[in-house]
Amino acid sequence: MGKQDYSRQTFYILLILLTIVFGGIMKAAHSVSLPVIVSVLLACVCYPIVRRLNRQLRVPWAAGTILMALVFVTVVTLLSSIIGTSLTTFLNQYSKYESRFLSIYKVFADTLNLPFYDDKSFFENIWSQMKVREIVQQVALSFSGNLISFAKSLGMVLLLMVFLLIEMRDGREKIDAVFRGKVQGRIMKITKKIITETVRFISIKFFISLATGVLVYVFLRIVRVDFAVMWGFFAFVMNFIPTFGSIFSVLLTTLFALLQFYPALFPAVFVFVSLTLVNLIFGNILEPRIEGTNLGLSPFVILVSLLFWGWMWGFAGMILAVPVMVVLKIICENVSFLHGIAILLGNRPLETLRELSAEEPDGAAEAQKPEER
Repeated sequence: MGKQDYSRQTFYILLILLTIVFGGIMKAAHSVSLPVIVSVLLACVCYPIVRRLNRQLRVPWAAGTILMALVFVTVVTLLSSIIGTSLTTFLNQYSKYESRFLSIYKVFADTLNLPFYDDKSFFENIWSQMKVREIVQQVALSFSGNLISFAKSLGMVLLLMVFLLIEMRDGREKIDAVFRGKVQGRIMKITKKIITETVRFISIKFFISLATGVLVYVFLRIVRVDFAVMWGFFAFVMNFIPTFGSIFSVLLTTLFALLQFYPALFPAVFVFVSLTLVNLIFGNILEPRIEGTNLGLSPFVILVSLLFWGWMWGFAGMILAVPVMVVLKIICENVSFLHGIAILLGNRPLETLRELSAEEPDGAAEAQKPEER
């Protein structure tokens, strides 16, 4: 018993040290680690579809993989088109908002004792402030660099996803060749559960976010808010960031409605109330009921994961934070030494402990066999 305790403590110490080292490597090599993680998650989502196409419709595995890649490219192209069209429309209609921007800036200038010129436009007033030119130049350079990096990352993600899907076809045979006995069964169980639960979680999150975006678009169209498609897409993306994404989406959309209809307040109030109700109903009622409790993460863990993955990978890290933590929780649930971590990560410790206890007899039997021998 004492040896077992010492081995468990040693394991946890080595795990903490390994996690720190691994985190440092992923941070330093974020240009590589981020595309790899995204491609793995996408491959897990696409794998059941490719397998079903292969088994039920007799579609060759390579053809199914290429089909998933084409779907990925089509979705990215469609989203890019929506964003580009919305930005172009905004620039074309900017003159309609010039006077409102100028009046709001005048309030800030009077409050903060900033210089204000009535004969100049909004951008000319802003441009005359200290360091604004340098900030704009830095933002432009950063944006262009990020855009090029984003395009390269998308190409890498697509390539990695395709090759990983092809590799996953022979995954069972590779595990059979490397491992034997109960270890083989355990690894297959963990792999299957990770794929199943990851697909389930991402699918539920995707459709909940899509429904949120569609309803946001509908409510904005009711009061004729400009760029309703763009704000609906924005709500769809931000819904992948738990709690904070929805709050930021509602506040920013409400602020734009206030800017558009000022001095009328009813449209902005309607937007705020309707969007808040949509996010509350979908995020706090429907989504937990559909997902159940087995994928639940502690609110504190979600907050820490948002901070950690956001620091590591930026905005993309905040979107990937919850899926990555769900995968880690599934792994911890299927490794006996990590059961304590799985309980700490969950939001319902008693239910998690009950689920783990249901699988404990197998682990206990495996642990007792060496003693019997």
